[in-house]
Amino acid sequence: MEITEIVAVASVAIALVSLAIQQHLTRQQSKSEARARHYERTQMLLLKALEDPELLEGISGKQEEDQKQRRFRQLWFNHVEMIFRQRKLFDRLHWDGTLNDVRGFLNMPAMREHWQGNQQYYADDYRAFIDQHVIKKAEPPPNEAPPRKNLKLSSS
Repeated sequence: MEITEIVAVASVAIALVSLAIQQHLTRQQSKSEARARHYERTQMLLLKALEDPELLEGISGKQEEDQKQRRFRQLWFNHVEMIFRQRKLFDRLHWDGTLNDVRGFLNMPAMREHWQGNQQYYADDYRAFIDQHVIKKAEPPPNEAPPRKNLKLSSS
């Protein structure tokens, strides 16, 4: 192999490594921007509720239901669905924290009732996410044994 071929191969290898690094940095930038947008939307929704006592009471279920309150709850569920759809952009640490926030949000009785009455309007994968990872319906009670796996038993 001649020196020019070695230089050419090295140049290609350096270019590929450089491209991989640029791709990684671009992905990290996209993740960062997506998290920033998510935090801005969450902040906007929270501030909206804090500025309007009627909405704050509506989300906690302390007064009669009206259309404004239902719309605000629906807005929150749509926001959580957007987070679910963007979940691959989150780092593990941020996703775990966000999931804890969503769980806390759905622990409010009015929000749970709203979900129970409107979940049929959402996609199957989002409903499964809420039921299994947020509400955790799929988990067996602690006193119940886990389901048996199909095991082939050898005959003795």
